[in-house]
Amino acid sequence: MMNQDNSEWITLLQKLVTENEMQNRQLKKQLFYTRIFAAVGLVLAILLAVVVFRVVPPALSAMETATAAMEQASDTLALVDETLLDVQSLFEENGLIVQSSEALAQAMEKIDRMDIDSLNQAIQNLKDVVEPMADFFGRFKR
Repeated sequence: MMNQDNSEWITLLQKLVTENEMQNRQLKKQLFYTRIFAAVGLVLAILLAVVVFRVVPPALSAMETATAAMEQASDTLALVDETLLDVQSLFEENGLIVQSSEALAQAMEKIDRMDIDSLNQAIQNLKDVVEPMADFFGRFKR
């Protein structure tokens, strides 16, 4: 009887040892995958920081330049609009010919002073900054 009890205990202990070994293997796999996920998360965080510090400041600078150029263009367009109103009143009354020519001269001065090259450069800078971001985020749509 005692021998049979011992063999049952030994069998039970062997089962426990086997299950413990299987659990240890599973825990080691889990630890391995957890480390991989942590490393991938760290790499992604570093890439995000690089994107933020390398892309955002030039984009802001390009936007400021574009905004300034658009404000100047808006002023010029407002002056052109005023000039067109003066031209319309020229046909209504005979005394506005001199006033219209002065307004037109002012509009031409503003247009001459408008820096089209800097506006084009600002648009190009904005495109240069936004295009890599669009490519980067476009990869996630697939």
